[in-house]
Amino acid sequence: MERTVVRCAEGHLFSTATFPMQNLGAGRIGPGRLIRCPRCARLRSSVPADLAALSREQIQQALRREAVEFLA
Repeated sequence: MERTVVRCAEGHLFSTATFPMQNLGAGRIGPGRLIRCPRCARLRSSVPADLAALSREQIQQALRREAVEFLA
């Protein structure tokens, strides 16, 4: 399954599985999705991170931190 590096509203980087067509659910807020951040353990609006602005180390760390719950 493909993983996407995302940034939560608090600025934490982590990864989540991408589910096509799931972004149309009721939990969608603007361009982000409501995902439980594994760093702060709160539901946060998260958006895909700009990989060009991240170092290789930041991307690798984000891929090791996986969101458990995917709401919408």
